Amino acid sequence: MENILRFATFTLDTAGGLVKQGDRLLALRRQPFKVLSYLAERPGHLVTNRELIESCWENPRQTSVNSLAQCIKAIREALGETDQEIIRTVHGQGYVFTAQVSQEVSHQVSDQATTEVVAMPAADLGSTLRSPAEEGASPATPVSSELVVSPKPGWLRGARDPWRIAAAATALVAVLLAGAWGIHGWLRGAAPAIMAVPSIAVLSFATVGDESHNGDAVALSDDIVTDLARVPRGYNLRIESTSGYKLAGIPLRSVGRQLGVRYLVTGSVRREGEVRQINVQLIEAEQNRAVWAELFSYSFGQAEARNRMAESIARAIGAQVLRAESQLPLPDHPVAGDFVILGRALMSEQGGRQGNLQSRAFFDKARALDPDLVPALLGYGRTRVNMVLNRWVPADQEGQLLDEAESAIGRATEIDSRDVGLQVLRGAYLRARGRDDDAIAAFRRAIELLPSYAVAHAELGRAKIEVGLASDAVADIEEAIRLSPNDPYIGTWYFWAGMAEAHAGHYKPAIRWLLSARNENRVHVNAAPWLAVAHGGLEQWDEARVYLKQHLEQVPKFSLARWNRSFPSRHPAVEAQRARIVAILCHLGTPGCAVTTNVAR
Repeated sequence: MENILRFATFTLDTAGGLVKQGDRLLALRRQPFKVLSYLAERPGHLVTNRELIESCWENPRQTSVNSLAQCIKAIREALGETDQEIIRTVHGQGYVFTAQVSQEVSHQVSDQATTEVVAMPAADLGSTLRSPAEEGASPATPVSSELVVSPKPGWLRGARDPWRIAAAATALVAVLLAGAWGIHGWLRGAAPAIMAVPSIAVLSFATVGDESHNGDAVALSDDIVTDLARVPRGYNLRIESTSGYKLAGIPLRSVGRQLGVRYLVTGSVRREGEVRQINVQLIEAEQNRAVWAELFSYSFGQAEARNRMAESIARAIGAQVLRAESQLPLPDHPVAGDFVILGRALMSEQGGRQGNLQSRAFFDKARALDPDLVPALLGYGRTRVNMVLNRWVPADQEGQLLDEAESAIGRATEIDSRDVGLQVLRGAYLRARGRDDDAIAAFRRAIELLPSYAVAHAELGRAKIEVGLASDAVADIEEAIRLSPNDPYIGTWYFWAGMAEAHAGHYKPAIRWLLSARNENRVHVNAAPWLAVAHGGLEQWDEARVYLKQHLEQVPKFSLARWNRSFPSRHPAVEAQRARIVAILCHLGTPGCAVTTNVAR
């Protein structure tokens, strides 16, 4: 059963981990989603800051009120809230969910088999918001390639004083009371639209404190510009140079107009011993509105530390631009790049089969408008590969999907054979075809092109599991985590590492990894059977049966046959590993096992 909460124009699926406005999935990270769910379940009640932190965070003692405030800000941005009409702040105390909430219980259950989670890397699936893919998170429905997104009031989030004054003016009071929604729709119609190729400029970072280290700040901002150009994003981005412009002291709105860009990146660097604290902001220039801000740090004395930090910041910026653009309405005459933006944003939410279908519809539309747009080709191909790797379609449909993906890969190769995202897509496609050694070679090629590309390292590790190199796989996934510790796909990587340790027979570390994956997403259905396997491997049978029971409740049609389809044995070394895993599952009473099997030690 899943609890469905409805308020204003929104639907909140607390079990499925989804927020929708009409038919559109909204972009909301895991932590803000937990806070929103907690508040929506208690409408009209004052929920204190301390209660929210203790109830919604894994480590409440290490969580500040500022972290909570950032979550509330993210929720308001996602909902397009402008005047606390949904969540009211009670200063110094907490928050009240003021919208009227109706609740219903859905008795729909997924009949999907347990499958692996497939990461959706930035290069070919969009980067940035996070929640590991949830197989069976919501019932699948056919999605038309004519899918259109309704305009959203997201632009009003940054409304400055003139808008607030106009809304409050006496002359409008009567009109607002008589037809607030009509006025709101009129204002919304004036919103800027999605840019098929968003534009951005990085301003030189300032130094806070010791001015003798000003060179570090300037060099860091220059490195970010370089990495923005080369780090895979999955959509096109125009990066404007600030060279030759005298921008000091000029209002940011004027800077944006001079440079002809929608977004500006500003930042400052503070030295604290050998540590550099970097404050980065993404500004929507025309409204002088902060879209995103985050604090980064690195140790100055470590080799290549600044370069790695610049790449991490560039990835985050690319993700936030995607997020901001996807919340704007489509232009009157959309082009391929507009639909790429929407497809990437949906993919970054990792919405399981349903989200993948919706993303595929956007990429199909994009490719129809421009058959040679590489980001559209990569998204078109990856959505099809995901359907196969996650076993979201019957076996007799897999061949056609992979043929379509192969066609897109071939065309993208003709256009830009050195695209890093293309190499990752090719590797995933080859793994879906069962060509694991060739997949490993493709992922290694991606790493050759961009050694710091964390997604390629993680995908390489996942591919190594299929050839019996589980211990090596863990090292590759750990490298991905080191390179991108805050990556939106970190939960998927934890899950893969847990799978690898279970294959290698290292059950204690497998449990740690799998619990970390679960903590990233409480409704992560794929972790439960692997936790059952890991506890079974340690002969902790009571714990193992609890996890298997949980999984059968979430996926009632789970069986040994579905497990074997999801995890086929194609290599002699992995065949022995999976025979041991199957023996544990059968010992636990997995449906479809002929007899209870003794577990080989």
